[in-house]
Amino acid sequence: MDVRGIAMTKRRIALTELEIGSALTCDAYDEHGRLLLRKGQVVTSASQIDRLIERGLFVEVQSTRDSVPSVAQETPSAASLVLEARRRLQLVCTPNGSKQDFPQQIAAISELVTRACGLSEEAALATSLLQRNGRYSIRHSVDVAVACHVIGCALKTDERELSAMIAAALTMNISVLQLQDILQAQKEPLSETQLKIIRHHPEASAAMLGELGVTDQLWIETVLSHHEAIDGSGYRQGRKGDQVPVLAQLVSLADVYCARISCRDYRPGLRPNAALKTLFLDQGKKVRDGLASQFIKAIGVFPPGTPVRLENGEIGLVTQRGASASTPQVCSIIGPRGMPLGTPVRRDTSRPTLAVREVVDWTEVGAVPSMQALWGQNGAIY
Repeated sequence: MDVRGIAMTKRRIALTELEIGSALTCDAYDEHGRLLLRKGQVVTSASQIDRLIERGLFVEVQSTRDSVPSVAQETPSAASLVLEARRRLQLVCTPNGSKQDFPQQIAAISELVTRACGLSEEAALATSLLQRNGRYSIRHSVDVAVACHVIGCALKTDERELSAMIAAALTMNISVLQLQDILQAQKEPLSETQLKIIRHHPEASAAMLGELGVTDQLWIETVLSHHEAIDGSGYRQGRKGDQVPVLAQLVSLADVYCARISCRDYRPGLRPNAALKTLFLDQGKKVRDGLASQFIKAIGVFPPGTPVRLENGEIGLVTQRGASASTPQVCSIIGPRGMPLGTPVRRDTSRPTLAVREVVDWTEVGAVPSMQALWGQNGAIY
């Protein structure tokens, strides 16, 4: 065998390759080549994953002179860009993470979100339902940023405002990230101390951003106001009507929606259509007239990644918003008799026999095909 053109290079391990209870399939190193985990070692906790991500985790792979060894040089996909945004936000927001040039670091993460949505809004939105590994507080912030990009583009928000809104979504909870992770697993009601921290976090987060060098007042004002409501029921300043910026109202809608579809350690997330219904009923009067409806229209009544049952009895996942709210594109993955299909089958839900009958619980879905099987290259994860 001619080995002259073969060399060893490093590939960063993707978040999806680190699952609690699963053994590594190869040795893993940090960016300096120091061995961190042996092949076969089991990842035992979410905190272990967080520490590994913070240090950087790589595996050695063979490459030839003609191969493309770096993940950064891979053909980008919407899903991988969203996961990379999560990874970078995790790095910058850890207590020991570098805060040097913080505004520029957040701008770079915002650009990843923008690129992901530019490649495929559908695949980018679906990551919130199909890629739930990693730290909740970080994942939630990026999910909200994706939703904000989608609604911002639907409303033709100008570029400066769109950038400020995405940056605000990524950093709105910067002062309470650790508390968010605690509450994700907490069954008991919030303590008085926790409630006080939550109610003051918009101001605390805005203040932190100023200390970290953020001078964009649109960004800071959006963070400061993202829990205000036009009917005066928000917190903490009790603003009303036009005192609440529209950008903050959009971040609020995305924040509530993404929180409601997220699983907690003690309960499953709401089904996406149910989350949107409660969003309309609960938040409709807290934002300007028609804004909640516009948000739902942009995200889709059946958002990408939603598991549904069709009239013929098949179960599939929504892959694309359709020509109408009730006719999304679906890939069936389970046949009418409950047997998994060999490969996902695209279905035209505008046909009466293939119409969406209902949204189903994840327990009825079982193993989900890879995102690449559902969205092609834009679902690929590196």
